[in-house]
Amino acid sequence: MAEGVTYKNVDKLMIAVPGKEFSILATEVTQELYKSVMGENPSEFNGEKNLPVEKVSWYDAVEFCNKLSKEAGLEPAYSINGSSVEWNRNASGFRLPTVEEWQYAAKGGQDYEYSGSGNLDEVGWYTDNSGSKTHPVAQKKPNGYVLYDMSGNVGEWCWDSDPNYGKCRCHCGGSWYNLASYCEVGNECWNYADYTYGDLGFRIVRSTGK
Repeated sequence: MAEGVTYKNVDKLMIAVPGKEFSILATEVTQELYKSVMGENPSEFNGEKNLPVEKVSWYDAVEFCNKLSKEAGLEPAYSINGSSVEWNRNASGFRLPTVEEWQYAAKGGQDYEYSGSGNLDEVGWYTDNSGSKTHPVAQKKPNGYVLYDMSGNVGEWCWDSDPNYGKCRCHCGGSWYNLASYCEVGNECWNYADYTYGDLGFRIVRSTGK
């Protein structure tokens, strides 16, 4: 599914979300895609280009979105000034999903505990089956919108902040490192925006009709 995905053809993997005005990448951002845009691969687990990128901070993710947008000839979604990031909601470029958008897409029009199934082993890599590492994207069953790995593999940064969490940002989906409960569609986790770890990556969206 993610064979040969770079900034040149990433649009082919963007899935229009029914009933919403955004499209979302069918897979987590892969190491190949990230390197094609940023010129480097920070991941702890590597060796296969279809592994999800990880060890990326929230700031790394928004910078990636802007650079990918420029490569695609789209208006960048973010104004970045040091640690201050503002979102231009009218921009046509790639961006991180809000938690609401992420959870809607993860449900896939279905009513399961996890994204695409009530049985996590069918759809996600987590602590019981991952072998303590990431796995190539799109190896498990997708959800109803044909989105892969939204439960497990790597957690996915979202746009949202919360005054109660200070300088933290939200990430969803759980990971290879987590227990099953962390991989539920409705679960949210918070970490500092500059935090990086080998089980945390991201997925991109783009507003449609812009």
